[in-house]
Amino acid sequence: MSLFNLFSQVNISTDLNTILNEFTGSQCIYRHPLTKLVYTEGVQFLAEKFSCYWLLDRILIEARLNRNLSREEFQVWILSRKEQGFQLSCADGNGRDLFSQSIPYSDFTAGKVTLWLTDGVLLLPSEY
Repeated sequence: MSLFNLFSQVNISTDLNTILNEFTGSQCIYRHPLTKLVYTEGVQFLAEKFSCYWLLDRILIEARLNRNLSREEFQVWILSRKEQGFQLSCADGNGRDLFSQSIPYSDFTAGKVTLWLTDGVLLLPSEY
């Protein structure tokens, strides 16, 4: 089943990483215009298909400007749906929380997505 067919099954409880796990590498990268950090084809696909470039902005700007985050070589970013809105959180991959922010409203249609930021590259876990 193609990725495009799977999108018809996305709902507010869907973990997008179960659908996006077909992305296992990247032949090209995209440069974020404000931070100069880069992201992969899988992340570009996510941002385009789910109209969530705002999520890339939020993660990459926070990772660049937040002193505590900019020191971390590996970051696990999770956007998860809560009763009212979303929660964006970042951890170091070893269970230590680094950042958390409530997002009161978003038109993001899925329930959850996880992105990794390592060595200046934002990617899907399946692309690591």
